[in-house]
Amino acid sequence: MSTFRRVNLRHLIPVLFLVASAQAGLPVLKAKVEEPALQETMGGCSLKCAFKWGVELQPAGGKTQTIKVLNDESAETAWVADAGTTGVGTKLRLVFPKKLRPEMDGNTPLYGLDLINGVWKTEREWEAHGRVKRVRLSYNGKAFCEVTFADNRRWQRVTFEDFMVKSGDSMTMEILEIYPGANGAGAAITEVVLQGAH
Repeated sequence: MSTFRRVNLRHLIPVLFLVASAQAGLPVLKAKVEEPALQETMGGCSLKCAFKWGVELQPAGGKTQTIKVLNDESAETAWVADAGTTGVGTKLRLVFPKKLRPEMDGNTPLYGLDLINGVWKTEREWEAHGRVKRVRLSYNGKAFCEVTFADNRRWQRVTFEDFMVKSGDSMTMEILEIYPGANGAGAAITEVVLQGAH
């Protein structure tokens, strides 16, 4: 006689996503929860030591636009998914200069990223808005890993094998899954810092 257990699909779906990712051959990395995010400690050494980079937002089914709030070195600003959307399917394209100085072109490493999840500004806003749970990272259009993030207001860090940045390169972060906000608001990200240059 067999016994069937009722399975809660809410717990099964994330497992299926991770299995599908593993089957697709992409490694799944877990971001480390690090130090507290504080406005007075924003900035510091990062890939920006070598050159400035920008962010292009590509909403699912929407028009591409340049945004500055994700790398403005401020914990007081955040990108928030458009009203009525979750943010799933949104691509954040991190764009490097079209022309790097010759001594940097192909000689500047990119090896990680730090992220402040959700709207950091107040605890109430952080709880109200969604946060990023899982993303796919691609370099120059080629997916190289997926990253899972904790539902936490602290800095989160993920490292990966070096990419030697060349003129016109880009890295894309596609949102695959979120932690829903208390009021049904879509995902938000306060800051992204790319690690590299040294």
